[in-house]
Amino acid sequence: MTRISVETQVSADHRLQLTLPDDFPAGPVKVTVEPVAELASSTGTGESPLGQRLRAIRDAALAEGMPVMTQDEVLAEVRRRRGEPVDDD
Repeated sequence: MTRISVETQVSADHRLQLTLPDDFPAGPVKVTVEPVAELASSTGTGESPLGQRLRAIRDAALAEGMPVMTQDEVLAEVRRRRGEPVDDD
């Protein structure tokens, strides 16, 4: 089963606009809407469960000595792994 989760905004007129990836299959779907603010506040930390999990992964990596990279370093690493040309700014 294909399942995705996205965060979007509900407009003041209570409308929701959502664009799905091109590879998402056409046909009937089930849509569940829940306020993100309630999810974050229900954990008591202000972070969503996903945010808590990602922070735990990051903390474990840092504890093992993984170096912290800047955004530019991360993007350069992604380009390197994709085999894309390197920018020589």
